[in-house]
Amino acid sequence: MRELLAALSLALAAPGLAVAAAPVVSGDYDGAMLLAYNPANGEVSGYVNMTEDGTPSFDCTFYLHGKLAGGTAAIDAYFADTPKDVIKGKLVLSGPKHFRVVLATDPGGCQNLQPFNDPDVPATFDLADAHPWTSIAVVKSAKAYFYDSAGAAAHRKGYLVTDDGVGVRASKPGWVEVDYTGGNTTVSGWLKTSDLYSLP
Repeated sequence: MRELLAALSLALAAPGLAVAAAPVVSGDYDGAMLLAYNPANGEVSGYVNMTEDGTPSFDCTFYLHGKLAGGTAAIDAYFADTPKDVIKGKLVLSGPKHFRVVLATDPGGCQNLQPFNDPDVPATFDLADAHPWTSIAVVKSAKAYFYDSAGAAAHRKGYLVTDDGVGVRASKPGWVEVDYTGGNTTVSGWLKTSDLYSLP
């Protein structure tokens, strides 16, 4: 029996049988970007949301999507409500918890907060909080209410508003289980997909 257990331990420790670590960790990066990695297809999705209070007030908000190949991903960046207006770019990993983003041009409103089109000074992001997300979604409706479960008849009092970004944990037909990290604490629950933009 001991010999069998020892052999099993060696087999599990063999490099060929080891479970590969994700190339990038899903989560909240610097409180400025939500990023998700889907190990099933290698796709990454992200949502940048930077704002500055004061007069004038600046707002840098856009969605990005691509597929990792090694440590880089060619990405499309766009506003959630105008997905055809694509800005091409690249996401480059410098570790599972660090990456940089360079775009061909700056999305509207970003130049004054965080330039994205200067390859010599790229926008860099570091993991603040890890989450088990496989994709990112963006709220379309004026009010997107949270539900305790998929298909629940009654919604909670809490809701999200247009352009709020969420990390998707799971999905069922017509529903997604999400985390919203934009407040003082993370709020989790189910949203109707009809309240969200249709994103890749």
